[in-house]
Order: sequence, then structure tokens, then C-alpha cells
Amino acid sequence: MRKYAWHGAFVPRDFLDGPIDVADSWRHSSGSTNGLSLHIERFTRTAGPLPAGFVDAMLPLLSEGELFPRIALSSGLLLLDVRPAPSPRPTTSLTYTQAPDPRTQPEVKGPDFGSLRTYRDRYQVAGTDDTVVVDKHGAMLETTTGALVMWDGDTLCIPDGVWLPSVTLHQVVARAEKLDMRVERRQLKPELAAKHPLWFLNSLHGISPVSELHVGGDVITPPVHPSFNEWRDWWWGGFTHEWHIEA
Repeated sequence: MRKYAWHGAFVPRDFLDGPIDVADSWRHSSGSTNGLSLHIERFTRTAGPLPAGFVDAMLPLLSEGELFPRIALSSGLLLLDVRPAPSPRPTTSLTYTQAPDPRTQPEVKGPDFGSLRTYRDRYQVAGTDDTVVVDKHGAMLETTTGALVMWDGDTLCIPDGVWLPSVTLHQVVARAEKLDMRVERRQLKPELAAKHPLWFLNSLHGISPVSELHVGGDVITPPVHPSFNEWRDWWWGGFTHEWHIEA
């Protein structure tokens, strides 16, 4: 991993990270990205405008290989970590637990990294990929690293509650609306996953169907969405070498 700090240009750094005020990350594949402008917009909504030349200086550092870069604001300093990306998960297995919500700023990425990591370490079932965060009624809101959506026929169901404004979820909702599909907020209770396809979404793995939901001693196996391959290919087909901020 390569680590940089911004001082009018990216300067290699060797000091430890401090508290992270806001962060963003995405898959960077041989210089191409999917929705980079949306990630930059989400970051700047909380962190404020990026300095002139920041993104233009960053992109050459990300031109080769499968990467999972992260930008962060920490104690007033802008940081860049250039991390290798794991292979995309074809499916995702999840742990469901009705534990207290570990998030303090659920709509901002970064400040809760530590508490979410502790939450996973405490509750995640061995062999599963991530752990679900639930509301006080036990409805699923998101996971510690991604968004969740469920399908009821041609209706895309998004969680009814507070969750990180996921870029990948935004992209999926936009496509569903373009295809004239209904999009509804619903309480996503775990028992519904026995009959309805459940998807994990993030910008590292794209659209990953949930293959197992571990609930106590039971394992729920959600059905496969009949058009999953089309949706998966659409998302991976969205990688380009260009980026822009929309007005």
C-alpha cells in the first residue's frame, strides 16, 4: 500500500492515521472507475471542496492494476491511501444480529470505521463476509461495508431508515427508475429474505447477491433474482477512464 498526504501535491507519508472525519473509496480498475464523480461529490458534501488539482494529481497514481483507493480528511489534512483491491465477490454471506447500532454518524463515511470494525469482530459469524446493522425493530438497514436492497417482483425495496448514501445503491435506484420499476422504502426483516432476492451493494464488489443470511442458528438462503446477470453486467460495464462533476 502507498500512502500520501496533500501539501499542494501528493507527498508520500509514513505517519499513522489519526481520527478520520470523512472518507470515500471506490474500485479503480486499470485506470477506469464507475461513478467517480459521485464519490467525489459525496466526500465534498461533508469535507468541503477539494483543492484545485487534487483529482488531476491523484489519477496518475491510480493508473495501473486493481486498486481500492481511499481519500480521507483527518484533522484538517487530506490523505490518500492506494490499496490493492481484492477480487470481486460473486456472492456475499451475511451475519444478522439484533445488536445495538454502532453508528454515531450513519450518513457520513469515515467517523464510524473503528466502531463498525469492533461490531464485526464481536458479532460476525466465522466464514461470513459482513454483518448487518439493524434498527430498533430488527429491520436491516445496511451492513458495515455496504448497502442492502431487496426485490419483491419488479419492485426494488430499499431500507426504511437511516443509512449511508451509497453510490452503488444510488446507481441501482436510478436504473430501476429508468426502467419504470417501482422503488419503495420498506422494513427489510430477515424472514423476508427466504422468499425475496437480497443484494449487497458497494463500489468494491458491485452488485453481489446475498447467498446466505445467518440468523442465530439458522441460515436463510435468499432466491436468485432472474435478471441478476443483466444487472451485474450493467454495473461492471459502467467503468470508464473519464470523470466529471455534474452541475
